[in-house]
Amino acid sequence: MPETVTIETKFLRNLWDDDEATSLARQPLELLRYRSNLLGADLRITNFGGGNTSSKIDLPDPLTGAPVRVLAVKGSGGDLRSIGASGFALLHLDKLEALIPRYRGEANEDEMIGLYPLCAFGENRVAASIDTPLHAFLPFDHVDHLHPDWAIALAASANGREKLDEFNRRYGRRIAWVPWQRPRFELALMLRQAIAGHPGCDGIVLGSHGLFTWGDTPRHCYVNSIRTIDQMGEFVDLHARARGLRFGGAAATATVDRESTVAAILPHLRGSLSLERRVIAHVERSDEALEFANSAWAEELCRLGTSCPDHFLRTRISPMFVPWDPARDGIAGLESRIGERLASYREAYAAYYTAHAQPDSPPLRGSNPSVVVIPALGVIGFGKD
Repeated sequence: MPETVTIETKFLRNLWDDDEATSLARQPLELLRYRSNLLGADLRITNFGGGNTSSKIDLPDPLTGAPVRVLAVKGSGGDLRSIGASGFALLHLDKLEALIPRYRGEANEDEMIGLYPLCAFGENRVAASIDTPLHAFLPFDHVDHLHPDWAIALAASANGREKLDEFNRRYGRRIAWVPWQRPRFELALMLRQAIAGHPGCDGIVLGSHGLFTWGDTPRHCYVNSIRTIDQMGEFVDLHARARGLRFGGAAATATVDRESTVAAILPHLRGSLSLERRVIAHVERSDEALEFANSAWAEELCRLGTSCPDHFLRTRISPMFVPWDPARDGIAGLESRIGERLASYREAYAAYYTAHAQPDSPPLRGSNPSVVVIPALGVIGFGKD
C-alpha cells in the first residue's frame, strides 16, 4: 500500500527501507521486528532493554483456522535492538478487552498480571510484560512506547505539562499529557481515557516516564515516533541554547590526559565495584559527558537520580559522583575519594532498599553504583556484560 507520510529530521536518521519493508509485508511479526530493531538501533530513541512496541494483527486461529485479532507486543525483558520475531508475546485482543470488567481497582493491580497468560494466543508462551494493557487498550493498530532522553526532559520537568503545551503550539502537534502513574492496568485505562478526551491526539507524554506514539501502518508508526522524538530534541536544544550555560556552567577547569588517567584509575575503580559481582566498564568519551562531569550542578544532579523508571532498572537510583581536583589530589587522592564515596553510596543504597522493600520484594541485588561520574574524566558505566 503506498503511503504519503513524509519526514524531515534534524538529529535522527530515517532508517526505514521501503524495499525491505515490502518484502516483509506478508509477515506481520517480521515487520514488527523490523520496526522494533530500527528504533532500538539508536540509544537516543530508547535505552537498552527499554520501551516496547506492538502491532494488532489478524492471525488464523490454530483450532478453527478463522482469522482472529491478536496483539503482538514485546515480551518481558526483551531489547528492541536485538529482538527477533519470536520475542513478541501474542495475546487474544478480545480476551484482553474482557479483563476490563474484571478489574477491581489499583489495590488489586497484581491479580491482573496473573490473567495475561490466560489470554495467550495459540502456543505462544512469551511472557507478557506489565505494559501489555497499555498497548491493548489504545485504539491504534501500531504503537511505540519509548523512553528517549529528549522526551524524558519534558516528562520529568516540574513545568513539563506547560512545556508540552508550548511544544504543541510550536510544532502544530496534539500530544496529550498523562500524569505519573505506575505502569500497570490503571495506567492503561488512563491512556484510553486520554485518547477519548483529546480528539485528534497524535501522541502521549507520560509524566516522569516516557512517550507513546502510533500509526495506522508500521511505517506511519515509525515515522511518527522518530519525527516526534526529533522535534522534542530540537525543542530541548532551543531551550538549552537560550539559557547559554548548561548544568550551571563549568566548575572544574583542570585538564588531564584522559586516556592515560582513565587507564591508571580504571583497574582500581573496577576492582572496587567488583567485590559483589564481577563487572566490566565502559568509558563514555563524549564531550557532553565531560561537560556534565565538570559542571557546577553535577553532584546535585547525580544525587537527584534518574528521572525515568525504565532507566532506573539499568542505572540504579542515582550515579555516584566522585569529587576530584587532579591538580591537588592526583591519582592517589582519587583512589581515596573513590573509597570514601563508595562506602557512603553502599550504605545509602542499602538504607533505600530497607525503607521501600515489600514482604515479597526480591533480595537486595548488590549496592554498588552502575554509573560513576568524575570531573576531568567524564562518565563511566559498569555492567555484568
